[in-house]
Amino acid sequence: MKQRLSIRQTLALAFIMMLFASCSSPRDLVFANREWYVSNYYGQIIDKDTTYRMTFGNVLIPDPLVIVSSADSMAKYPGMDRFIADILHTAHLDNAEILFYAPQMQTMFVKQKGQFPPLKPSSISSPMYEEKPYTMWVREDDIEKWTRKPEEMYTYTYYNKGKRQLLIVDHYDYGDDPIAQVTVFQSKNKVTDRMNVPNTWKLSYFEIHDLRKLMRDIEYWSNNVEFRRAHAFANFKIGQEQKQSK
Repeated sequence: MKQRLSIRQTLALAFIMMLFASCSSPRDLVFANREWYVSNYYGQIIDKDTTYRMTFGNVLIPDPLVIVSSADSMAKYPGMDRFIADILHTAHLDNAEILFYAPQMQTMFVKQKGQFPPLKPSSISSPMYEEKPYTMWVREDDIEKWTRKPEEMYTYTYYNKGKRQLLIVDHYDYGDDPIAQVTVFQSKNKVTDRMNVPNTWKLSYFEIHDLRKLMRDIEYWSNNVEFRRAHAFANFKIGQEQKQSK
């Protein structure tokens, strides 16, 4: 009996260790802890010391805009820690420093830490210095070494039908800093309902468009994906302007 109990305890302990190893712990989240505000003049979100200026494109920005940029701001939304940790883990950005997440704009910006793993992107845009960079799609049989150059943007896509989630992750340089612009297309589910992010005229999470039925709304999603690319190009150029102004 004692031996059987010991085996059960060992199996239980092993299961718990596997569970923790397979999940990104919210305690591992690192925030830059910068203060952000929305500039009516620029139509951009800017940090307090103007190190970063980000645009969401030619759109209206909700007022107030939900900005998750610290542990305190994240704590207002139950389950947001797990939600963000899961996104970063999926995107291979577990060690990244979070600049901010704006759920109403479906966008998170993180500063890459360490060497990004040489993963095959879905597309490459280059040269980013040009007015209209060219985007090429990577073939399945491409086997080159995937090391992004400063004039390039690598894009990765992660689709999870069960989570009703589509992530588009653009890696590019903001000035001299490698960052990732994570576009979070998330249909409403139990997780988003529990976080209780306020809805404005621009919904935080998609209610009508269900990502489990991606092909039904393919035109809608395609338009959103293309729009996101344009604002990544714009943010790269803003980063170059910021670099030159220092």
